[in-house]
Amino acid sequence: MAVLSRPEPLSDDILIWAAQPGDEDTVLDLLAEAAAWLQGRGIAQWPARFPTSSVRGQIAAGEALLVGQPSHPVATVAVADHGAELWGADTEPAYYTSRLAVARRVSDAHLGYRIIDWVALKAAEHGRRYVRLATASNNPVLRHCYERAGFQHVADPPQARWPTSLYQRQVGANGRS
Repeated sequence: MAVLSRPEPLSDDILIWAAQPGDEDTVLDLLAEAAAWLQGRGIAQWPARFPTSSVRGQIAAGEALLVGQPSHPVATVAVADHGAELWGADTEPAYYTSRLAVARRVSDAHLGYRIIDWVALKAAEHGRRYVRLATASNNPVLRHCYERAGFQHVADPPQARWPTSLYQRQVGANGRS
């Protein structure tokens, strides 16, 4: 499932587009920077570097997105239309986001929130009712950020491989809650 078929503006000077084969290191580098930043704050939420195969699969499925300028990506996010591993067989139409990472050099621009709002708009355009995500339940700062972005805590699934909290944001016709 591809959320978009061609690059789109996120703002006047920022684009969002689907990562292509060959972009694996770009996505992995953005994720590794975020993982190192988290680790520096004592939060062991992500591995130092995700396996290339996991990113390659998301790219092949059209789920891995890049944000910035094509010659200078500054963020990444994965958006899928399935989440059964953690969410079970819930049949509510939703987009599931994961691996949202913004380069530290642009972190003060609230780019993460703008990306989430864009995903919500796409969810509404494609008839989805929710944007959902899983985050580390032991990261209260990140949980608060998602709550400020309009997400509501749904559950902490006991079957998860790591301490996990599930969040969802209902979207309306304009992408807003």
